[in-house]
Amino acid sequence: MEPLSVDHEQESRDGGFELSLCPVLGQVIRLDRNRIEVELSGPGPAAQVTVSDLVAFPTANGILVGLIESVARQSSARSNDAHTQESAPAPVLLRVMPVGTIRVAEGGSVFTRGAAAYPHVGARCHLIDGEHLQAFMAILAEDVDPHERLVLGSYVRSREASAVADGNRLFQRHLAFVGSTGAGKSWAVALMLERAAQLRHANLIVFDLHGEYAPLTRPVSGREPVARLLRVAGPADLDRPSDDLLYLPYWLLQRDELMTLVLNHDDPHAADQIFRFTEHVQTLKKISLADSHREDALATFTVDSPVPYKLDSLIRALRQDDSERIPQHPSNRMEPGPYFRRLTGFVSRLEARLADPRYGFIFNPPAETCSYDWLTETAISLLEAGPAARGIKVVDLSEVPSAIVPLVVGVLARLIYNVQFWMEPSRRTPVCLVCEEAHLYLPEREAGNGVHRAALDAFEAIAKEGRKHAVTLLVVSQRPTDVSRTILSQCNNFIVMRLTNDHDRTMVERLLPETVASVVGTLPALEPGEAIVVGDALLLPTRIKFDSPAHVPASGTRPYWSLWAEQPSSAEAIRAGVEALQKQVRPRSS
Repeated sequence: MEPLSVDHEQESRDGGFELSLCPVLGQVIRLDRNRIEVELSGPGPAAQVTVSDLVAFPTANGILVGLIESVARQSSARSNDAHTQESAPAPVLLRVMPVGTIRVAEGGSVFTRGAAAYPHVGARCHLIDGEHLQAFMAILAEDVDPHERLVLGSYVRSREASAVADGNRLFQRHLAFVGSTGAGKSWAVALMLERAAQLRHANLIVFDLHGEYAPLTRPVSGREPVARLLRVAGPADLDRPSDDLLYLPYWLLQRDELMTLVLNHDDPHAADQIFRFTEHVQTLKKISLADSHREDALATFTVDSPVPYKLDSLIRALRQDDSERIPQHPSNRMEPGPYFRRLTGFVSRLEARLADPRYGFIFNPPAETCSYDWLTETAISLLEAGPAARGIKVVDLSEVPSAIVPLVVGVLARLIYNVQFWMEPSRRTPVCLVCEEAHLYLPEREAGNGVHRAALDAFEAIAKEGRKHAVTLLVVSQRPTDVSRTILSQCNNFIVMRLTNDHDRTMVERLLPETVASVVGTLPALEPGEAIVVGDALLLPTRIKFDSPAHVPASGTRPYWSLWAEQPSSAEAIRAGVEALQKQVRPRSS
């Protein structure tokens, strides 16, 4: 390859980014529709570059920016000069993916996605590094309105340059946040919650399965809490209701949701049980509406309408059906009724749930939850956001039996979505549902059971239609392969941290746009806290390092080796743990 000359082509100057000052790596030797091949000028440039570095080319319409996909030495088969092969190493080739164009605009430089124009063969390839990388990243940040900026951290190749996302684009479309355990997902989510809490009306609801986000609800180092704690009531909370407790009374569940808890589908009389349950619940809800003077709702309510009714009245009616005998005329002989002994198993299972304190937040909630106005107060506690109320809510589900976690999360999501759906559009405050450990309750539909289907129905509806009603999802998972494709396919933004599992990486690659799927190859090498951000929120798919949050979540990462060396076991702690197990009451963290 001929030595490159400074006079070889016209230099490009573009506002704060001067291409002529960037190091020259080599020249273009091949152009395809989606890739550019560059031959490096010698061993010096070869030692400067690696995959994921940014390079730039002068074009007729500005400066084309590309991402290095691969660095490889040219194979001998491509050289026709055998003598050259023996006397000097083959040249190094770069394969570059175009990602966007820098153009001069009024007031400075502007970066837009896509290749507005391509360089010609022989054009120089420049490395964007050091202060030039900072200048380029500044152009990206300037493209985001100051009121919409969300600073996530810094770029790995230039820690002085802030990685700025467009907060509107990040949250107004569904976001997937994936990475192996220990990659730093919970820290990064906590950071985003902290940044969101600086907004006056931030409205995010975190479904916290293990209580790891509780530290965000407490002050730390003179900083105010960033979130409000709402806890699904445990067995010890049934007789002491408080403002931070959540109940999901049986009448709030739709018929099919309640059936997953009490119906045995293998029972030969299951169809009769569903039929009588439906008829009695409709009757009881009609009586409740009439007693509450809600005549306006009588004409439109259904068995699934969230109308309170008395559970003991339902059981009494079902028992009467199950034992009913009808006199025959003229003999007056008593014959079994149409449902005689057909509802016995159903009633027994319903009463067993009623007696189980673990399910008390559903089947044995405080009396005030049967008030017609209770649902309004609960919806306000979930959706209220403003200066007088912390709009970020952490819903602690750690005391919910694991078998029904999908049902509980699905009911909460459905309630939030339905309230937003029926609210006057101009008065909606957008809400984002943060789905931690999503693979545990949002699996592929064929891999789940009836309890999972309740959650999938709610979240798939939100994934498809939620943005129209100001409800979006932030789906967080360490096993994206196990998460519903229907939900992940609706995500427009992806934050991908270290993924070591081949199946997970392959699945993520399928979800990403074809033009950036190659970045998946770098995922196993990411350090904790590092991520590849792809989507509408960040103009450039690149590697960033998240800032550390002030409120550190209790992610469960423990220094095993150090603790084994320094911390003895505690018989008192074990004794307290056994007592808590027996009482089904978890100790509260201070």
